[in-house]
Amino acid sequence: MCERCAKLDEKIEHCRAIASRITDQFTGVALENLVLQYEAEKLALHPKPDTSGE
Repeated sequence: MCERCAKLDEKIEHCRAIASRITDQFTGVALENLVLQYEAEKLALHPKPDTSGE
């Protein structure tokens, strides 16, 4: 795993840790959106190869 992915994983874990301790729905949704954004950034860095066979 590259350094950028490792940092994104740290951010994802941090957001999830915060989300598990809050009760505010809007903050929870915002944190989940951040997690989705960080996961998309990771995927953009290392896209999975096309395995459709075409």
